[in-house]
Amino acid sequence: MTSVLHAPEKQLRLGLEAGKVIGLVGSPGFGLTRLGLGLLRDQPGWVACVDVRGWLSPAALWEVGVSSERTVIVRCPDPRRWPQVTAALVEGMQAVYAEVPSGVAAPILRRLGALARARATPMMLRPLGEDIPAGLAHLRLEAQSVVWRGTGRGRGRLGERISTLAISGKGVGGMQQIIEVEDDGTDTVRVVPRLGVAMPERAVG
Repeated sequence: MTSVLHAPEKQLRLGLEAGKVIGLVGSPGFGLTRLGLGLLRDQPGWVACVDVRGWLSPAALWEVGVSSERTVIVRCPDPRRWPQVTAALVEGMQAVYAEVPSGVAAPILRRLGALARARATPMMLRPLGEDIPAGLAHLRLEAQSVVWRGTGRGRGRLGERISTLAISGKGVGGMQQIIEVEDDGTDTVRVVPRLGVAMPERAVG
């Protein structure tokens, strides 16, 4: 999944880049996991997912268009083993999506970011507790709100989920982008730009 956002001054390409880290920050229910998994779809070669919560499956990847034949899912809820497991995948895979358990220290995440740069491996971090360290992510996507369409007054059929996300980090060059992600349950997730907001200081993420 590669989506292009048209900002006022430059194009922002929401996709994986060699050696770059994407941070997906927010509570469950905003669609961040589906968005992150979907970004693996067009990545060539073998990809890996580090599952902390114990629910990821080949079916979840298949739903967003990722071939299960080139995907490794590793379950690792232990924050003490998680750094070594994730580092091994960064060294051996062409892209890594990793949930981050609570209790993983910021220096460990920074070392993983440095390893990803050295190995030219795209990496997505989905923290389940603390935020990711400032400046680590090339792009940081933070969930702001979510709306479900198709239901009203307790009845109806769910049609699509619309999540509002704020994008910041080095990849937007000091600008914060507000986007909407429209997900109707298929393997197509549409990203719609809303507005660009100039930050008073250089954005970090």
